[in-house]
Amino acid sequence: MNRDLITLALQEFVLRDGKELNEVQQYLRMKYRIEADQLVLKRRLEKLLQTEKAVA
Repeated sequence: MNRDLITLALQEFVLRDGKELNEVQQYLRMKYRIEADQLVLKRRLEKLLQTEKAVA
């Protein structure tokens, strides 16, 4: 998966720190002015977890 801002934020906040998707959504909105829908973040996270399982 591409290492874009959304993917990096998901890896940092959800996978590493164990935070919720709404906190990632707020971070992206405040820092980068990116309006990411919760459903989009959820699907990105699922795809990210699938690729990590495939590598491991």
